Amino acid sequence: MKNRFIILTLGLVFLSLAAAGQPSTDDLVSTCVLAAGENTTYLKDFRIQLPKAVQNAAVPVYKANMYLMKNMKYRFCVCDAPGSEGELFITLYDQGKELISSYNSSTGKKYSSIDFICNKTGLYTIWYSFVDGTQGSGVGVVCMIR
Repeated sequence: MKNRFIILTLGLVFLSLAAAGQPSTDDLVSTCVLAAGENTTYLKDFRIQLPKAVQNAAVPVYKANMYLMKNMKYRFCVCDAPGSEGELFITLYDQGKELISSYNSSTGKKYSSIDFICNKTGLYTIWYSFVDGTQGSGVGVVCMIR
């Protein structure tokens, strides 16, 4: 009985140490929400991890749908995980038409957040990807601006 207790205790200690050594995506989400600014209300987060693009294949993309309301102003923030090779960016689509992106491929400029004023209520598609199809992980946060 005593041996079982010791083994169980040691197992719990090792599990807690292993979990403490791993970076938490919750911390990254919190950091990204704070980066959105004081005048925002958190709505949703997306945790993204994508592989490197394969030659002659489409760049890996994480797609999500979100319902947005007319006359509301939204802020989309992206944060790269520590040690991530790639730089995360977001592109917002409405029925296949690109509306706004945090990355300008012609200039190479990437923004950590973009604001969007919604002109019509409906379902929008959010694409998360990494610049040049590099491998990476990060977090995307959607907030409403008050």
